Amino acid sequence: MFSQVGGKNVYKFLAIPNSARATAQGGSFNSIYDNDVALAVQNPAILNPKMTKQMSMNYMIYYGGINYGNFNYVHNLKPATFQFGATYINYGKLPRYNEYGEQEGLMQANEISLNVGAGKSYKNKYKFGANAKFIYSQFAASKDLAYNSAGMAFDLAAMIVDTARMLNFSFNITNLGFQFKTYKKANQEFLPLDVQLSISKRLKHVPFRFILTAHHLYTWDIRYDNPNAQQDNPLFGDEPEETAPVVKTIDNIARHLTLGGEMYLGKIITLDIAYNHMRRAELTIPSATGLAGFSFGFGLKIKRFTLYYGLAKYALPQSVNHISLNVNLGESIKYKKRKKTP
Repeated sequence: MFSQVGGKNVYKFLAIPNSARATAQGGSFNSIYDNDVALAVQNPAILNPKMTKQMSMNYMIYYGGINYGNFNYVHNLKPATFQFGATYINYGKLPRYNEYGEQEGLMQANEISLNVGAGKSYKNKYKFGANAKFIYSQFAASKDLAYNSAGMAFDLAAMIVDTARMLNFSFNITNLGFQFKTYKKANQEFLPLDVQLSISKRLKHVPFRFILTAHHLYTWDIRYDNPNAQQDNPLFGDEPEETAPVVKTIDNIARHLTLGGEMYLGKIITLDIAYNHMRRAELTIPSATGLAGFSFGFGLKIKRFTLYYGLAKYALPQSVNHISLNVNLGESIKYKKRKKTP
């Protein structure tokens, strides 16, 4: 039996979707320009003065009892529109073992990111934004053993919003940064960098928007060939057939893409659906593919409150559930005055 080879990055929790709406769109939703303050966490270019005094609270029910969530608040100032927030992940109490497989009690693991961002428009069509994130990670926290790390990450974003054609373009560089305190001395590790290009088009006569996102653009080949995979060699020494180069190329291109759509039922309800081929190709079970790679969600706006729910299918049998609540603190609540009876 073979286990996983291991990850290539530290602070992987930074790659988890920050909002339920992004979860419903396959992990990212950068090419939308509205007042969703939860989306501004991953795309600061959408920050605008209409978001001022709004906040978002997000919570994800993750695998293995892991708790993940974030908080974000937006306020408009003279030079730009700013956001302030925090993202955390708590892995809970985990059993600790020594090199002989003997349990030595429990340990805790958690990570947190503090975020400050700003966004500004140019000629009302071009949008720019940036985030700065301070990251602290603590693994195996106990009296005699602890692995701690701290680092910085930056997000850069640019958008073109063509309201006449109802067409948006977004270019994002996320988690560009470094460790200034490593888990081990002289052991620098990479952050989960991603470069994305997203396009969305809303139809003129139908309340529907198409979204196409290309991710991991900094590298071409993102197919994963497991060097520890056990090959099923046929009898008499025959070698297994290799996948055709054309099929590999098409599969590799598809892994870079996430296709989604959002339907608007008036100004109150939104429905989301998306397909992430990379997620399906890496996590699906050949004998039971199911809906791995698909994600769904909806949004409900009631006065100053907006509730979003996202559901993502990574692999059988479980799903990831994500809830977001946006509150407009600057919008006053109107009460109807009762008529005085004579």
